[in-house]
Amino acid sequence: MLSESVASIFSPYLQLNLSAFDNLKLVVAVLTDKAEECHALEAEMTVEGKAQTAYLVRWHKHFIYCGRTNSYGNKIDEVADLDAINPESIEVLQPPVLSMQQVEFMCMENAHFDHI
Repeated sequence: MLSESVASIFSPYLQLNLSAFDNLKLVVAVLTDKAEECHALEAEMTVEGKAQTAYLVRWHKHFIYCGRTNSYGNKIDEVADLDAINPESIEVLQPPVLSMQQVEFMCMENAHFDHI
């Protein structure tokens, strides 16, 4: 379940099914465009009893889930249970920061390939 602040910023993108890394770039680009400080992360977390490595974006007190690192169809979500994230495993990433024009292009490309 997304908090109101996360849902309001990302509502145009919540229907997308991007790769986890594309979601990471999208979330960072949208927050950067709004002059919001955020941190891209890779971390181990437990989801439904299974350990996985995932991309996350930390924004204020929110951890935005971008998907498993080896996954290609993910929706943006929010980590509700912060205990699910293994703090020892967190690595800070430096993904390329896309312009909003590049984000739109990435989203259009995704929509195009979804309908082939």
